Amino acid sequence: MTPIASRRLILRGALFGVACACAGAGARVAYAADDPPKSPTGKWTCPPCGCPNDGKEFDAPGACSAPGCGMDLVPVPKKS
Repeated sequence: MTPIASRRLILRGALFGVACACAGAGARVAYAADDPPKSPTGKWTCPPCGCPNDGKEFDAPGACSAPGCGMDLVPVPKKS
């Protein structure tokens, strides 16, 4: 095997390894981001932003339905 061919083989292997590592890391991040946080009360609310839904409670996670808001709902904490 010529020196150029062996360098190409090593480079291909290294690039393949990096691509696999990056793909695996991306899958873990995407999976973690898909898990919504748990709510101790089972209720969700829009974070204070000045929209009409401030303080309104919802039964499921998602995005705020107020026009122009769209922020992710956050868990309502237990009252002490």
